[in-house]
Amino acid sequence: MKGEAKIMADVKLVNFEEWEFKCKCGCGGGYNRMKNDFIEHLMHAREIADVPFIIDSAFRCPTYNIIVGGKKRSAHLRGYAVDIVAGDSNTYWMILAAVILAGFERIGLGQNFIHIDGDPTLPRKVAWNYYE
Repeated sequence: MKGEAKIMADVKLVNFEEWEFKCKCGCGGGYNRMKNDFIEHLMHAREIADVPFIIDSAFRCPTYNIIVGGKKRSAHLRGYAVDIVAGDSNTYWMILAAVILAGFERIGLGQNFIHIDGDPTLPRKVAWNYYE
């Protein structure tokens, strides 16, 4: 996932629906703002995990990103990130292992979600947590 990717145009979704990528503020941004290479890697990770990926957050417009306390340079703003719900420890493990095997190199760990990030403009091979 090197270099700037094209915005979605022709990737056929498998195991996901377009509405899952919409900004939650209702601005209309969503699947149409996600990047091809990111979506392809996400679908690959989903196949590896063999568990549903429930998207809690995908594309965010600047206004909604501020509302949820997102970083100014959040990958969500550019269509390179999703937060996946991981409610139990087994599902958490399956998702985490799959995203690593699929080649994601930016992973944030929350109590009940995993942030998956493929933004090529941000540091690689990093993991962080959202625990306080």
